[in-house]
Amino acid sequence: MTLIAFTRPERRLRESVALAESEGFTVMAAPSLEIAPCDVSELELLLRTVERGDIIVFTSATAAEECGRSPLFKESVSGAFIVSIGPGTAEALERLGVATDTMPDVYSSEGIVECLSGSVKGKRVVLLRSDRGSRALDRGLAAMGAEVTDFAVYSLTPADPKRLEGILEAGREGRIDVFAFTSPLSAQSFVEAAESMGIDAVAMLGGAKVAAIGKPTIDMLISLGVRVDVIPEKATFECMIAAVKERFKTE
Repeated sequence: MTLIAFTRPERRLRESVALAESEGFTVMAAPSLEIAPCDVSELELLLRTVERGDIIVFTSATAAEECGRSPLFKESVSGAFIVSIGPGTAEALERLGVATDTMPDVYSSEGIVECLSGSVKGKRVVLLRSDRGSRALDRGLAAMGAEVTDFAVYSLTPADPKRLEGILEAGREGRIDVFAFTSPLSAQSFVEAAESMGIDAVAMLGGAKVAAIGKPTIDMLISLGVRVDVIPEKATFECMIAAVKERFKTE
């Protein structure tokens, strides 16, 4: 049975492991990032400024969930135009009673810019995302004449490297068939954790297959000297698992 290893935020681990196991994988998983939510009072100050016709962009399910901590959230965005980066984010908003008005064909910051092309000039666009959000989004929207408000709903920091010890030891021993990465920061944090344990991360990852979601994650891995073998058609965890499964069926 194929052994897949991946890192995901703590709140995503259980559902991600269950999905991978349902597709026939043996799984090793741990968080490489910690999520620190913003102060709700600061979020509510922003929500009170949202006006009908504003465009609100959510770049992750986590951003939606963190906004949902405020009882003001649903009513505050009721007159806004809602953009979700992908289906997982749209589902998170739906659970909060907020409908998505549009979603890009490509689930990325660049995809959002393309999706909103020609429709944001002179309008206020509020970005609700992490403190590590891609600058391609705000720059692209500003270049099209949007008034951009960028708000970090949560912060991301590397998790304690000890939480990755099991995966790293199995990787060092060559027992992992595929490593899967879902964000640039998770990939970078993983490599740094390996190096802190005296492990040659590039050599370890080179001895297995590597899967990555989205161009930013792929670019980060390549910049670290890591070859990427599996790229899903859509930038979702579900599509990545399906792509890995297909890859191993053909080998």
